[in-house]
Amino acid sequence: MTSPAEQTVHTGTAGGRAAEIRDLTVEWAARMLDAPDAEPEDNFVDLGGHSILALRMCRFAKERFGEEYDLMVLFESDLATAAADLAARVDAD
Repeated sequence: MTSPAEQTVHTGTAGGRAAEIRDLTVEWAARMLDAPDAEPEDNFVDLGGHSILALRMCRFAKERFGEEYDLMVLFESDLATAAADLAARVDAD
């Protein structure tokens, strides 16, 4: 079984990369938090997230994209914003 970070999502453009990051952010949060109905507009903490799970999210992102989530953004904003912030840093590299 592969880890969530090893999942393959094929994209060809920077916009596709941002969509991939958004989709995986929601998917990872949904799995970790046992929240199958998680949406990009949901907040990680409101879904039941905490610091240890946030660090797992960071590890998945680092393994998959080479960058980690900004924890303040992950805690204070919705999942889509956390994903967009990560995508901006991934695209900057």
